[in-house]
Amino acid sequence: METVDEIYDKLGQAIAGSIGVQNWVKAQLHLEVVGSSVDFKGYLDETGRFNAPGGFSLAKSILNLHAITTEGGNNKWNRAIFTLSSTGKFDMEFIWDQELHDEIERLSKE
Repeated sequence: METVDEIYDKLGQAIAGSIGVQNWVKAQLHLEVVGSSVDFKGYLDETGRFNAPGGFSLAKSILNLHAITTEGGNNKWNRAIFTLSSTGKFDMEFIWDQELHDEIERLSKE
C-alpha cells in the first residue's frame, strides 16, 4: 500500500500535469469519497476550472488515503481539498460533510 507522502506526491503530479495553462498560482482538487467511489473537481486560481485528473489509479490512491487517515475512527472525512501552488507547496484539508453522509444514508435505504 502507498504511503501518505506517496499519495500526496501522486496528487501533486497529477494536478500539475492536468493544468493546460502556463501562468497559474493555485490549483485545487476537490475530492468526494462515498463508499468505494471518488469524485474529482479541479479549480484553478480563484475563478477558473481545469480538467481534474482522475481515473482508477488516482481513485485507488484516494481510497487508500481515506483508509489510512480514518483508521481507528479518529478522523472521519468524506470530502477533501488538495491545494497545490505553482511553487510546489501543497496543503490537504479533510472535511466531514454530515449532509452528504445523511443523503447517502437516505438514498441507500430507498
